[in-house]
Amino acid sequence: MQGLRIGHYTNQAQGTGASVFLFEQPAVGAYWLCGSSPATAELDTLALDAHVTHINGLMLTGGSAFGLAASAGMMRWLNEQQWGWPVSHGVVPIAPVAAIYDLAVNETVFPMAEDVYQACQTARVDDERSGRLGAGTGASVGKLIASAACMSGGIGRAEILLPNGVTVLVYTVVNSVGDIYDATGKIIAGARLANGQFADCQQVLLDGRHIENIPSANTTLVAIFTDAVFSKSELRRIAKMAVAGIARAIAPVFTCYDGDLVFAVSTGNKSASELALGTVAAEMTRQSIVAAIKDSVVID
Repeated sequence: MQGLRIGHYTNQAQGTGASVFLFEQPAVGAYWLCGSSPATAELDTLALDAHVTHINGLMLTGGSAFGLAASAGMMRWLNEQQWGWPVSHGVVPIAPVAAIYDLAVNETVFPMAEDVYQACQTARVDDERSGRLGAGTGASVGKLIASAACMSGGIGRAEILLPNGVTVLVYTVVNSVGDIYDATGKIIAGARLANGQFADCQQVLLDGRHIENIPSANTTLVAIFTDAVFSKSELRRIAKMAVAGIARAIAPVFTCYDGDLVFAVSTGNKSASELALGTVAAEMTRQSIVAAIKDSVVID
């Protein structure tokens, strides 16, 4: 999508990373919080009554609350470009951040400001990568059942060019307590038993079986971008509609153990209906979740 630069910092050895989204022109953004355990910064800048009307960047990161501090690297880069909210001394970049918990993957290591700065330096309009990289490097799925193995998650990408010329691009970092389903309702990643079969987290709960030691280390983060023009209120409703895409692909979902969050950002001035965009965003969200686990493997 023109005007949107995408960059990733990936640390496979320690199992963490970060993804940055940089807007060449100020963009309008909003969010919808649908989980109960978020790790975020600067969300208030997206509030409907916030004084600032635009954002300059967005970051999704590993490292839980520790990773939020790495956004200083993005702030530094944006300031060097003079992308930000005009103030008397120059500009102040406006860039919300959300994090997943991946501290238990290999070591308690999290992205640093210099790592994110380098991701900004190498960010490109044509970066179409997805899988186990960036903020999804240390993500995992299917963690409800302690006796079963979980599988690796990742960051997924889905994009569509609509007949009216409007583009919708979605990135999702999938780090869920629940299993991942395809469009037919079949589990394709999640809690795995010793015999290789899926434990089926949802069915375990439907059967009334007792669950213990559920980890509070889960979050699905969605970032929706479109070059159609929308207000904050409209984007907030679009983000709310896109929540349906998460529910189609993950179960159980939106639990007290998840910090699920959806961002919606308008980068252009094309025309599209809110209803159409929200519907498309939900489906692209579902597809991006499936794309995120394309290289999923069992984690011992």
